[in-house]
Amino acid sequence: MKYNINLFGLMVDCDIIINGEKLGIEIPEENQKALKQYLVRVLPKYGREVTKDSSLETLLKFSLEAEKALDGRMVEPKLKLPYEFQPEIKEKLIEAAALQDISATQLLIRIIENKYQEIMGEEE
Repeated sequence: MKYNINLFGLMVDCDIIINGEKLGIEIPEENQKALKQYLVRVLPKYGREVTKDSSLETLLKFSLEAEKALDGRMVEPKLKLPYEFQPEIKEKLIEAAALQDISATQLLIRIIENKYQEIMGEEE
């Protein structure tokens, strides 16, 4: 079953797997890459030193520690993009972001990251 979960302040698409009485989640590889990029970008705000070469496991451990210390959820730093959009494009962006329960900036970042992975993945 497809589902969208909030992991450390990022909405991630996943599959819920039920095997008898056991419940698990599977996150597609492209969403794992997006989560890793997000954590590399966000964790320094919470005092964790990470690099793009940090393992996903390490990033998740740091994220759990950060959220326990916060007694809440981590959030992505807010960025004000220096771009001006045509009003109809801006409305579409805001509407699409609202449907995904994220900010327009977060949606733009997700689109850019996905396109980057698509392009860089093809070159490698």
